[in-house]
Amino acid sequence: GRYDALVSGALFEGVNTADPDADGIAVFKDYKNHADAVASILINSAKESAFDPHDGIHTYPETYFDFLQSAASFPAFFYRGNEDEQYLLRLKGGDRDQLLDEITNKYLQNPSSSPSSSSTRQTNNDEERGIKIRQAFRELIPETVEKPEWKHWALSLMTIQKPLGSDNITFELAHVRLTISRDDRTGVALIDPQEATLVKSSYLVMGRYISFYADEIAKFIEKATVDEFLRMMTTTRQQQQQHRKSLPSVEFFLEDGERDRNNQHHHQCHHQHHHQHHHQHHQQQQF
Repeated sequence: GRYDALVSGALFEGVNTADPDADGIAVFKDYKNHADAVASILINSAKESAFDPHDGIHTYPETYFDFLQSAASFPAFFYRGNEDEQYLLRLKGGDRDQLLDEITNKYLQNPSSSPSSSSTRQTNNDEERGIKIRQAFRELIPETVEKPEWKHWALSLMTIQKPLGSDNITFELAHVRLTISRDDRTGVALIDPQEATLVKSSYLVMGRYISFYADEIAKFIEKATVDEFLRMMTTTRQQQQQHRKSLPSVEFFLEDGERDRNNQHHHQCHHQHHHQHHHQHHQQQQF
């Protein structure tokens, strides 16, 4: 289960009916606040395990696995099924879309639901879910590999669900394990041909337990919100990598005299800016 580098993402599906002003005890006591309650418990597990994927690519696997264990051991969280679901992903290599197809198809396979129970509505639901899951994993695949020794990757996705009109919360913790090569010249990430693995565990949340023991839980778990959970569990390296989409050149609009001045000016500015930017980038990298 080891990896060299992990990228994390988080999703909320459904409608969060939590009162943003609820105090610590009310978050756990009142069923309508339970999406925030689950977010609070998961954040607490992450903090206890020193799992902090927000600040950049995460390179301490033991903390991630401690987090999974800590979350699984909370008394009100019940495993759906007997064990982690594990799926093989057959990857041709070099093809992000094929990787995303494989992940999405396997992710939506639900061993506990019988084929006969699938209605048209369920199919539409699955299609919508598929689009969300696919998009979430798309954002996790690295564009570039910063260090040559980062070969084994984990793409982790956490999902909290609160269906419309229901106070029953479920959540899923999943990760894809795969190897990614690095183009030596450009640093670009290349997906290897391989059999990768998707590991997924799904949980039902026993709201009655959380509500009944709200006073005790509030003593050792700090109130947090779904939004904080999404922020804390999402690796921000994507923002660092996406350089501003390039606008068309201003050249076309300039008079002849302006054009020469503009070129000189840009050349100077670009040089200074590049230097500054490089320095900032360097600072950001030291996490």
